[in-house]
Amino acid sequence: MLRRLTERAVHWVFGDGLGADLAARGAGFLAEGLRDAVDRPPQDLTGVRLRPGEAYLVVARPPATRRQRRLAARQRGLAERDRHLSRPSRRQLRTARRLSRVQRRSDRARPGSRRARRLAAAERTAGERFDKDLAPTRRQQAVRTQLLEVTRELDESRAASFDAARERRSRRRRRPADRFYA
Repeated sequence: MLRRLTERAVHWVFGDGLGADLAARGAGFLAEGLRDAVDRPPQDLTGVRLRPGEAYLVVARPPATRRQRRLAARQRGLAERDRHLSRPSRRQLRTARRLSRVQRRSDRARPGSRRARRLAAAERTAGERFDKDLAPTRRQQAVRTQLLEVTRELDESRAASFDAARERRSRRRRRPADRFYA
């Protein structure tokens, strides 16, 4: 019915032709947008398959506060910085290749031979160098410490707001269910 009225109104205002066709499409688009705004379609959150006897509980967290948004942004920045600092350098890659090469040669050497003993010593030296080169720097340690602290603060803040929302919800007066279905 509404569609028919829209078609008549468009025909009356724009007549026939390309302009009328574009106006009808625009009106249809606007009507669909209005329908979606008023009666929102369900949104798929996850594709979970439940078997008989299983339960699926969805807990909605209260909206983030300004402090939580700030902490989350800082957490993302620190995580990105940690990822950037954790990338292996050329020196670390070279040391890793050297250790790998010595280990391969050591594996092929006959056990107990003089060459095997010499390669075992070289492997120990290369392993110590590898451990030294791959040890986290002071900057990496500082960033990781900050990241852990910000994550802890954010988790505590979210838990506090969740508890406050749960407390507000439990304070509401609940009516018995049989009152509505009697």
